Amino acid sequence: MPTLLRLVRSRGGDADLLVRRFGFPAGVEEHADALITAGDFGQLLEAAAGELDDPFLALRLPVELEPRRYGLGELAMRASPTVREALLRVVRYAPLENERLVFGLEERGQEVALTCHVDGHPRGLTRHVHEYALASVLTHARLLTGLQVVPRAVWFLHARPRLVEPLHRFFGTEEVSFGRAGNGLLLDGTWLEARLTTADPRLLATAEHLADTAMSARAPARDFTATVASRIEEALGSGASAEDIAARLHMSKRTLQRRLEEEGLSYQELLDRVRAEKARSLVGDEGLELADVAFRLGFSDVSSFSRSFRRWTGVSPGRYRLLK
Repeated sequence: MPTLLRLVRSRGGDADLLVRRFGFPAGVEEHADALITAGDFGQLLEAAAGELDDPFLALRLPVELEPRRYGLGELAMRASPTVREALLRVVRYAPLENERLVFGLEERGQEVALTCHVDGHPRGLTRHVHEYALASVLTHARLLTGLQVVPRAVWFLHARPRLVEPLHRFFGTEEVSFGRAGNGLLLDGTWLEARLTTADPRLLATAEHLADTAMSARAPARDFTATVASRIEEALGSGASAEDIAARLHMSKRTLQRRLEEEGLSYQELLDRVRAEKARSLVGDEGLELADVAFRLGFSDVSSFSRSFRRWTGVSPGRYRLLK
C-alpha cells in the first residue's frame, strides 16, 4: 500500500488526499508495508485509478510498482525453477501478502486453471482488485521467463466494464468473460514447464524456510483482538485512542475498526473491556491512590473513573477494595 501511494505521488496525483480519505497514519509512505483490509485495498485501488485518471491502472501496477523489498512469498516464487513451481508457491504463500487472498491451481488435462478469490467476499471486491491479482501473476510469468505467456481464457467475477479492449490487449486474448463465479486464467499446460531466468536453488531453500516459518507464526484472525487489546493496555496512560493504536499497528484507523468489526466488536467495546480488567487489578492494589489508578487507565479525573468502575463491577472502587 505505501508503494501505491508513492506511485500516485510520483505521477502527479494527490497522495495526501488518499492518506486523509483512508485515515492512514502519518508517514505511511516511508514504511515498507502497512496492513490494510481487502475491502479497503479495493477502494484504494479504485481511488488511485480515479486520481490518476487511469481506469486500467491495475493492469500496469505489477510493472510500475517498486517495492523496497520482496515479500518472502514473492522471493520464493522468483527463485522457483519453473512456472509450475512458481504458481504453486503463489498459491501456498498468498496469505503472507493478504490473509484473505486465496489462489488455486487446477490441472485440467492439457490445460491448467489459476483461480483467485477473496475469502469472506463472495461477491468479490472492486474490478481493480480482480484485475490486479490476475495481472500480477501473468506479468511475473512473462518477466521471469522472458516469454509472452498468453492465456487461453480469462474470467472475472465483476460485471463487464464499458471498455474491454485494454483487457484484450493486456492478456493477449479476446476470450475474456465477466459475471462468472470467480476470477481466473486458463493456461496451456506447456507453459508450466517454462524455466524461470531467476531460478536459484539456494535462495529458494532459504526463502521457503523463512516463508514456512512465517506461515506457521501467523496469528489466526481471532487473535487479532488479543493483539489490539495488548496494545491498548500498553498505551492506556499515554493515549489509547483508535488513532493511537492503529498507528502502533502500522494500519489506518479504518482498517483497525473493520478488522475488529469482523470479529464482532467495536474499538470502544474492546477499550472498555481492557480498562475494566486492568481496573480490577489496579484497584486491588491498596498501595495505589485512586487518582493514580484513574490516570493509569487514561481517565481525566477520579469521578469519571469511579462512574465507569461502578458500571463494570456494580460497586465503587472503595467498596471493591473492602470486599477484596
